[in-house]
Amino acid sequence: MKQANSLLTMLLKLSFLAACFLATTSFLPFQRFWQVDTLKPFTEWFQINWQGQVVGWSKFSFDETPSHYVISHEEHFEGRVRGKRMKFSYQYSWEFSKQSPYRILQGNAVLKEPGLIMTTHFENGDQLTITQQRNERRNIYIEKPINYTLSNLLARRQFIESQPNKGSSVRYAKLDPHSLDITQATFSVLAVPNHRHKRYLLTNQASESELLGLTYDVAGNALKRSRGRGIELIASNKKPSFNPEMQTDLYASNGLKVLQPIGELEAIRELKLSMQPSTTDWLQVHPSASLEGNIITTQRASAYKAELNLISDWKFSPVSEKVRALMPAVTKAQNRAQTVKQLLTFTHNYLYYKATPTNFSIDEVIDNGYGDCTEYTQLMLALLNVAKIPARSVVGYIYLGDQEQQFGGHEWVEVLIDGQWRGVDPTWSMIQTTAGHLPISLRRGKSASDLVFAVEQIHYN
Repeated sequence: MKQANSLLTMLLKLSFLAACFLATTSFLPFQRFWQVDTLKPFTEWFQINWQGQVVGWSKFSFDETPSHYVISHEEHFEGRVRGKRMKFSYQYSWEFSKQSPYRILQGNAVLKEPGLIMTTHFENGDQLTITQQRNERRNIYIEKPINYTLSNLLARRQFIESQPNKGSSVRYAKLDPHSLDITQATFSVLAVPNHRHKRYLLTNQASESELLGLTYDVAGNALKRSRGRGIELIASNKKPSFNPEMQTDLYASNGLKVLQPIGELEAIRELKLSMQPSTTDWLQVHPSASLEGNIITTQRASAYKAELNLISDWKFSPVSEKVRALMPAVTKAQNRAQTVKQLLTFTHNYLYYKATPTNFSIDEVIDNGYGDCTEYTQLMLALLNVAKIPARSVVGYIYLGDQEQQFGGHEWVEVLIDGQWRGVDPTWSMIQTTAGHLPISLRRGKSASDLVFAVEQIHYN
């Protein structure tokens, strides 16, 4: 009997210890790790993937000094674009007060892209003082102080540790490291932890946003960040390594494949392409093309009627003196169509083509004298603006020829002539677009690798 009592006592003790262990372990993931006053220094590494290949790494860290909390972030990309290796890096470091509400005090940011180095330093006291240098140009701005805190930055992680239900949402304030603008976004819980997957999935409610979705573990650690154009940041336990020489060309890998060659675009009057898979929800189709079922139809010299209210309310933007200084080089024409043709020719001849993944201002484009389709479009739009001719950009794809047998990302211009919007292409010096200009864009969360086109019909001259 004594032995039985001892066994019972032992079992009771084991049951008690097991209960304590379960209670402790079940609670641990939901401790308040992300409250500022209990936050411990940490570093997160991410591998950056795009179109199924590794293109860089990212690092996010939190630290503290005797007087400040410090947040640091780095992203480094490297890859081949049109046969040339290009490097990009983005870094910032912010200091926050250690006194509640943990307000941001100062910071530094550095952006490095091909042809551009931009640095920003700011101090946020009774006023916001921003010192910014973009290549050789330096500016100082004095503005109202910004109300941004460390809790704003940690809001999504604090939300996760509250164990939210599916469908609940959180507002997040994002601070741009260079403009110092604060934008708001709302993220909703798409999935919660279950017996198979111990993670939360958050999705951005904004339809057109750079950051589309986030994945966190139950403790609020970031596991994955999904961005537009198929870019993903995957958590890593150390700094990722990659070899750019093993990459395929980033421009080519972002194209739309065609199963059959199309031929010479100049000879084609109308082109019909079928989309595979036939999920038309993926596409946004410009009015210069048409979509019926899964068939997209494009035409040479496409034009469509302009909205009358848009024409009457068209507003021309102020332009810089550098843009105005180019206009005397353009001879005044007798009508709008001739002016458009002259500005097209001038733009095509002024710039020389160079793959340029950097976002330059129009003055920088004029100073540089080079660019790709973005800069050609940017310059022509600025000149049309001076000439008081309504115009806007069209973003889509263009057929790159039978050798590559795919559509590559492209941008061109549409101008208002005789009450119609007509496409012109300053990059290729075309006064009318071809049937190979494919004016479509993919909805968020989709990439070019998700689609393949097949030629259904070609109508020649």
